[in-house]
Amino acid sequence: MTTEAIPTVDYSELVGREIKAWLARRGLNQSDLAEELGLVQSGVSNRLRGRTPFTLDQLIRIAGLLEISLAELLPHEVLHEKGPRSAPRNEGLQKLPRLDSNQQPFD
Repeated sequence: MTTEAIPTVDYSELVGREIKAWLARRGLNQSDLAEELGLVQSGVSNRLRGRTPFTLDQLIRIAGLLEISLAELLPHEVLHEKGPRSAPRNEGLQKLPRLDSNQQPFD
């Protein structure tokens, strides 16, 4: 019996590629982005390559610099990814006995 590995998605890399594309569309470069974020150019480069993830605050600032919404900035794969679901709230709870209309809880 063989098990196939589930491919992992590098979201940081996907986000970096999308930001690079938007920078090119707007005629901006990594230096412009570094200035906006208060980072050195190598820090921006590491983030655009997916080596270091952008923070949410940085993504919001980038969207503002590019004059787009955060939803436009993030790639489709990131926006529509569903995380793991938690167990339903009532899972594992015992069913309570049903009381009739005249019965009191401590009868």
